[in-house]
Amino acid sequence: MKRGIIFFLTVLILCVSCQKNGHTDKDAASTHKSKITVSNMSDEGSIEKVRAVLKKSVAGKDADDFIKAVKDYNNTIEKTGLTGAFEERVPVYDSDKIHELWSAKKGDFLGTNCRITAFTLLKDTLKIKQGPVDDALLFLDKDAIDTERIFNEGDKRRFMQLFSRVQTENTKDIHIHAEKMKEHFSNIGFSQKAKMLSVVLHDNFDGDYLFIGHTGVLLEDAEGFLFLEKLSFAEPFQAVRFRTKQDCYEYLFLTYKHYRDETTAYPFIMENGELIELELYNAELY
Repeated sequence: MKRGIIFFLTVLILCVSCQKNGHTDKDAASTHKSKITVSNMSDEGSIEKVRAVLKKSVAGKDADDFIKAVKDYNNTIEKTGLTGAFEERVPVYDSDKIHELWSAKKGDFLGTNCRITAFTLLKDTLKIKQGPVDDALLFLDKDAIDTERIFNEGDKRRFMQLFSRVQTENTKDIHIHAEKMKEHFSNIGFSQKAKMLSVVLHDNFDGDYLFIGHTGVLLEDAEGFLFLEKLSFAEPFQAVRFRTKQDCYEYLFLTYKHYRDETTAYPFIMENGELIELELYNAELY
């Protein structure tokens, strides 16, 4: 268990350093530059654009809770390095300044992360049959939820079940791992309008387990596709616009593909409860 926790904390550190320095992977940076625009929703114009898309896909209260969290975070860090309008650039954030401002105003509250954010947006559209819960890697999420009472006890349990780690086999074959995740998600009724996209990581430090290292919500409108994410506890919210779903899948894979070691499988992408097949898997894995 201790080694698994150390691995998880290492992943958290990697997430922060990756976002702080921008997406330095050459392929990822190229994909971002040519296929996406990004907003941190730091002005009323961008917030209203996002709200308009949300109104068609998620419950009204969930949309309001998400917008409230975005505004609170952005105001707390005094909009340091944030963009309002959607821009064609790879954001680079001043993590030291953000941490200084956040800690001074919020104290011990870690903030919210990708999983808390995705669940905030989806919780009233998800139908979750009670199933097994393994929350060994969710201790930071739990601390944040309890500190600010983000969810009630019923929703907190549903959250822990949704993002439980999942036991798997000692293999690098992502298709075997994806079947384990599909089985786990069989207790979840997902929304077909607001899709949960997950980056699934393989951890073998305390047995072989899968867990959702990053997640966000994908929405469709007349302009294409909008992906809403919180980069980490410390890092900002992002609204990322893509022309196609494929562009979004590639963005996630190229951003997180290095979150592994030589003994574990590559990260893979799931949309709701289904594996997304990418040509990039073959290019990178074999």
